[in-house]
Amino acid sequence: MKIKSFLALILLLISTLACGESTASAVPTPACSATSPTVKLDAESRPFHMGFTRWPPEATLAGITRMNNFVNTYGDMTALHFDGGVPWPEALTDSPLPDGLMNSWGSIRGAIPAEHTLLVSITPLDMTRSKLASYWGESDNQPLPKPWDGYSLDHADVKTAYLNYMRRVVEYFQPDYLAIGIEANVAQVNAPESWEAYKQLHKFVYENLKAEYPDLPIFATFTISHMSGLDGGDQATQKSEIESLLPYLDMLGLSAYPYGWMYESGKVDPIPDDFFAPALAFGKPIGITESGAPSYDFSAYGKDYKFSEEYQARWIDFLMQKGIENHFEFTVAFTGIDYDKLIVGMPADVRELATIWVYTGLQRSDGCDKLALSHWDAYLKLPFKK
Repeated sequence: MKIKSFLALILLLISTLACGESTASAVPTPACSATSPTVKLDAESRPFHMGFTRWPPEATLAGITRMNNFVNTYGDMTALHFDGGVPWPEALTDSPLPDGLMNSWGSIRGAIPAEHTLLVSITPLDMTRSKLASYWGESDNQPLPKPWDGYSLDHADVKTAYLNYMRRVVEYFQPDYLAIGIEANVAQVNAPESWEAYKQLHKFVYENLKAEYPDLPIFATFTISHMSGLDGGDQATQKSEIESLLPYLDMLGLSAYPYGWMYESGKVDPIPDDFFAPALAFGKPIGITESGAPSYDFSAYGKDYKFSEEYQARWIDFLMQKGIENHFEFTVAFTGIDYDKLIVGMPADVRELATIWVYTGLQRSDGCDKLALSHWDAYLKLPFKK
């Protein structure tokens, strides 16, 4: 669901963290429930890990601390989502990586609970999923230096650099799961020539990494919406194109959101039982690498979206039930806490885009737990059993 303009949100978050505190916005109006509802489940165990990315509720040190506490309390898994570029020149020559990148890695690694299962997702594609990813130097999402700004994804130097970078990532973070592409099937729609080049890059990196790390699950992530023939995707074409990559995928990672501009009403309601059917048809293990549903109404780009805490809780239940039925590897919610405080003061166009995901957290920015959190927590408390 992420598009090019979301880059501005990430850049603004980084600059705001460096400059100081953010101003709080008004929180959603419902009163904070004094007690958490009791959720009864038929399941006796869960076969999947549960966790979040490290997306903070506000651009302050307190916000980072709160995010860390939430991720640690309500998950047994951490998902690192690196979508801000690659240190291409340094990776090509296997030179020391930029200080800015290493400082970021160091602070992140130090915050991951030792007992957590770890997913690391990285991509050679830019935010539009149409060309080579940006440069990560002293900060991420920097313009590509020459000659990298003219390289295709299957250029020999890109292949070497990306493989070297993946080796560094694996050695530094020691992940339990590694995605070497994020929402890769969007490239098939947005830039077919880049998709063809991505496939060659993916195969090259997969084969080399697999020889060195045979026990590490290596894969890419895909959007279920494009795979289902929505948001510009053609279902038959997506099926055949993804099938060509199956020998180089140990599993499928899914970006799964049951709402957006591609739905006439703004969301799927009721949520169809076959929501994941296009992905399940490939016969590969599945992990939900990012997901979410809003809990409150919002408006964006001239469209009104109607949501409730009840709908969000239904989505969580659906996601967990499908995970149990189909033995998902893991389920990741992209946002743990609403970030309405984060977007205050942002430029209007960036704020409008960010609003689409702002209420997908399972806890409000004012600290009130949502109905969905009690459902999530009920599944988390089930014994993990493969």
